[in-house]
Amino acid sequence: MSNKSLIDYAHEVLEASKEPLSFKELFDKAVSLSGLELSKEETRHKMSSLYTQLSLDGRFIILTDNNWDLRSRHVYSQVHIDIDDAYSDEEGEEYDAEEAELLREELGEEEEKDEPESDDLDFDHVKSGSDTEEGF
Repeated sequence: MSNKSLIDYAHEVLEASKEPLSFKELFDKAVSLSGLELSKEETRHKMSSLYTQLSLDGRFIILTDNNWDLRSRHVYSQVHIDIDDAYSDEEGEEYDAEEAELLREELGEEEEKDEPESDDLDFDHVKSGSDTEEGF
């Protein structure tokens, strides 16, 4: 058995295939090439590990429908995702009043009021025992 990792076998598989492969097909071919014999539990573990490694390794790129290929086969403009396109400020500004009300009910909170509750701090009005302005 070789000291190669499964991701190195996946790289070899994609180089030989000359076209993108689905993750399942890539995994199966990489395991077959490696000569590993895996139990059902080991297969699940190796599968999730390979997926993570593919996602983090800059040599690979995920395409549509969970197909994987070598990044070197694609030009930057085909595989680059502009963050401004992926996230929109409008998403964070959306407010669903009905959802907020349900959440308040679930948490046992009262409905928000238009005016903030008084905390007895009024800096424009000095309170005294009779609640009138004296000596100012």
